[in-house]
Amino acid sequence: MKALGQFVVLRKVAEEVKNQSGLIMTEYTDKSIRYKLAEVVSVGDKVKDLGEVDQVYFDSAAGSNITVAGQKLVVVPDMQIGVKL
Repeated sequence: MKALGQFVVLRKVAEEVKNQSGLIMTEYTDKSIRYKLAEVVSVGDKVKDLGEVDQVYFDSAAGSNITVAGQKLVVVPDMQIGVKL
């Protein structure tokens, strides 16, 4: 699978976030967590400074969820990636 143009294919990474009380919050229990951690699976030919296996935070409101070979992935424009780790 290859992303095209300015798009990036991502695989979400499970992230453990705790609230002030010490309870673990997930993306399902806390919808206010807008930026999600993900691993880059594929980048389009117009995307600079990103490569496969890089970890990034992306705007979950901008992504499109897809399932390929039983794997849940997200496709986002490169402009919706906020931070590269």
